[in-house]
Amino acid sequence: MNKNSLLNIATFLCKFINACLIIVLLILTVVFIHFQVDRNFYKGWHTEKPIKGNSIQFQKTYGDEVIDPDKIYITDWNTGSLYFNYFKYVGIIFLLYLTIYQFQKVLKSVKNFETFKTTNVQAFRRIGVYCLIISSISWITDWDFNNYHVSGFHIDFDFLIISLLAFIFAEIFKEGNQLMEENKLTV
Repeated sequence: MNKNSLLNIATFLCKFINACLIIVLLILTVVFIHFQVDRNFYKGWHTEKPIKGNSIQFQKTYGDEVIDPDKIYITDWNTGSLYFNYFKYVGIIFLLYLTIYQFQKVLKSVKNFETFKTTNVQAFRRIGVYCLIISSISWITDWDFNNYHVSGFHIDFDFLIISLLAFIFAEIFKEGNQLMEENKLTV
């Protein structure tokens, strides 16, 4: 009973996270399109200068706006950099969605007592590939504004480690599947 309740909680969390990812993707797309249509709406939105490997956080200035040379204004965002970052984050969100979906499939099969099926091996391999792609997409940064430009290449090991773990789990489940098949033949 305890096993099923933990699996139910994990399945619920996977569904909730995927729903949140879809909402974030929709909001990101709406803001991206709206920014293309009406840049003046974002007048007063600014950020501090980003450094390599970091994302940026925009803030809105209310009241009288004083032009600060140390701040970067969103209306100065270069169109090429805007598109690059949009597609980068859309790709990451989409791959995160697929990764969590594959993990949800594994949870469902474990819940149905089909733990060492080949579908779980394939699911863990897909998770590993998705995490490798997320990691490589995350390596490149490009922030280009009229008066400020930073681009770079940095390695973030989080998704590389998750990918390695997923490939290890795929091999463990593959061995479990082979032992299960051999066990069926000996009976």
